[in-house]
Amino acid sequence: ARFEAAAKNVAIEWIPGAEVPASVDRRLFASAVENVLRNAIRYAPEGTAVDVVAGPSVGGWTLAVRDRGPGVPADSLSRIFEPFHRVGDDRDRASGGEGIGLAITDRVMRRHGGTASAALPDGGGLEVVLGLPGVHAAPG
Repeated sequence: ARFEAAAKNVAIEWIPGAEVPASVDRRLFASAVENVLRNAIRYAPEGTAVDVVAGPSVGGWTLAVRDRGPGVPADSLSRIFEPFHRVGDDRDRASGGEGIGLAITDRVMRRHGGTASAALPDGGGLEVVLGLPGVHAAPG
């Protein structure tokens, strides 16, 4: 992801919080995170940053990825995790996606008893939050 970001002059800002939970299937979880991170890079304007924040949360653990791109229409927030759902201008193949990455992410999170959600933060962009309930971070 850093290679893709560098090619677009987008920084990935990892804000330390906690290690990745030890009680997840790391291969599947990595796939979920990669889908979210690559989407953020795709839509981040050149010269901006994608923020990644991970750490303990009330009752579990979360990872939030935020870009400064165009976001999505508010009425599409819950639908972006549906298979093959494309937002607005992204419905054409030129955008490079097929509308399955976030659906895979959602399925991986549900398999772990967790959630995938999206929000439109103040200042623009999109924030995707992956949440896992009652997990403990791997020893540092």
